[in-house]
Amino acid sequence: MKLLLLVTAAALTTSIYSLSFTDADGNTVNMSSYQNKKILLVNIATNSPRVAQLAGLQQLHQQYGDSVAIIAFPSNSFGNETRSNAQIKQFCLQNYGVTFKIAAQGSVSGMAMQPIYGWLANAAENGVMNVAILRDFEKVLIDKNGQIIGVFAPALSPTSQQVVDAITDTNN
Repeated sequence: MKLLLLVTAAALTTSIYSLSFTDADGNTVNMSSYQNKKILLVNIATNSPRVAQLAGLQQLHQQYGDSVAIIAFPSNSFGNETRSNAQIKQFCLQNYGVTFKIAAQGSVSGMAMQPIYGWLANAAENGVMNVAILRDFEKVLIDKNGQIIGVFAPALSPTSQQVVDAITDTNN
């Protein structure tokens, strides 16, 4: 007698809330601390031509911080980040008044990508899509249930109506 085991796709996925990252100060941050909030993940680089988007991200943090957590992931994956973690944090604070969470620098593409970006890149893990990060300042919005609900191009301002509407939409 054979036993047939049916496994749903949802059972194979990994929850983003089971992941963690290291922040710019060296502390471990569990994604579970962001449950019941939307999360905007943004890969940043302080030497990127789009670095001024940090001001828009800070504006979002100030306006919508009760409902969305913004997490910046500094990366030299595209050759635009030469600063250390402490220097990145200082640059973001001094030049853009950043008070949202900044992760430690790490890869957002390729074989050595950080676990959260590995989760984004693998539909089998996140249950939605393969999100390939191709440039600095790509933005990915996660809903209150830990599902990817938006991927926004690097050129799109974080304060654009499209991003704000996705953040303020109470249906997800």
